[in-house]
Amino acid sequence: MRRIIVLFAALAALWFLPAEGHALGFEVSGSQEGEGLEVQVEYDGTYGRVNACVFRVSFEPGLMDFVGTQEVSGGYLVNTIEGSTLRAVYSSYTDGSGLESVSFEFKARKTADITTTRVEVYVEQVAAQKEVPEIPPVSVEYEERPPASSEAKLLALNPDSGELEPEFSPDITEYEMSVPYSVTEMSFGISASPGARVSVNRRNLGSGGSDTLFRLTVTAEDGVTKQVYTVNVHRGEYIAPTPKPTATPKPSPTPKPTAVPKAEKTAEPDATPKATKTPKPTATPKAAKTPKPTASPKAGSTPAAFAASGPGEAGGADSAPLTEVVTIEREGVSTFDRLAALGGVFAAVLGAAAVGTFVYEKLSRRREEQLKGGRRRK
Repeated sequence: MRRIIVLFAALAALWFLPAEGHALGFEVSGSQEGEGLEVQVEYDGTYGRVNACVFRVSFEPGLMDFVGTQEVSGGYLVNTIEGSTLRAVYSSYTDGSGLESVSFEFKARKTADITTTRVEVYVEQVAAQKEVPEIPPVSVEYEERPPASSEAKLLALNPDSGELEPEFSPDITEYEMSVPYSVTEMSFGISASPGARVSVNRRNLGSGGSDTLFRLTVTAEDGVTKQVYTVNVHRGEYIAPTPKPTATPKPSPTPKPTAVPKAEKTAEPDATPKATKTPKPTATPKAAKTPKPTASPKAGSTPAAFAASGPGEAGGADSAPLTEVVTIEREGVSTFDRLAALGGVFAAVLGAAAVGTFVYEKLSRRREEQLKGGRRRK
């Protein structure tokens, strides 16, 4: 009984929601773009992680064909076509992410009118963490769309450099403008009729002094109606930049000359003292000749004075023989004389040294005076 009530509730929801539907944790929606149809199923996590399930999508094979699966999150699908039904088996990846959403794409057949087509989606055999009740099908209807617009106009045209002449108006299609040489390319801020597309033939400008024609083509939503706007851009000629003058360096201040110190007065030389006369050295006395020594008598001979005396004379035979000691003094130089001679030699040497020193000093002073006199004359 409970399942019957849920089924009737789902059918009532489908009645009031022709473009999308809800089915116990699953939301089904559809969208149309040109000749393409897309059906998307999203799971809200009511039953925990879904590891596997089967989707059955019923469509009208005479009006459209199944193109493929556009989006599968958390797993993969294996699709098979059985007449007018698409059967897609979902399996989650081993990482445990589970089902989140899937989408299916269809394409209208040539000359087929799909403005009132209807697609039904069934979710079956759901393997989830929680027990899943039977889920009723959900229908998606595509309402008839209004005819495409044939209006092809620019609503705004703003160049990124320069100004348009004349001022922009959707009804004026030809413009002129000028830009400086430094601008090498152009772009425009554009707004067009709803559903219309705008294409521009170029972006770069020509060389300096030339004109470049930009063509902006507006294609209406119906893809048939077109309108062309032109902008002729004149690029200025190249002007060589004027070199900046080199700044003149400020002169460095002249340093003050250093004061020349005054020359000190040259001290007058002291008078050269007269040389003291060197005393004549005392003549060294000649050494006295040393007298030749008297020859000493040979031993054993008796002097003549005693030779005449015989035995019994002058003392007799009993008297002892007399021996006469004769001292012979040697005539020579005394110590005093020697010292006097040495003193004289020493005085002579000192006198000669004093004379030499005096002469040297006198010659040196004369030489200095001559040099000083020469400097003054200069």
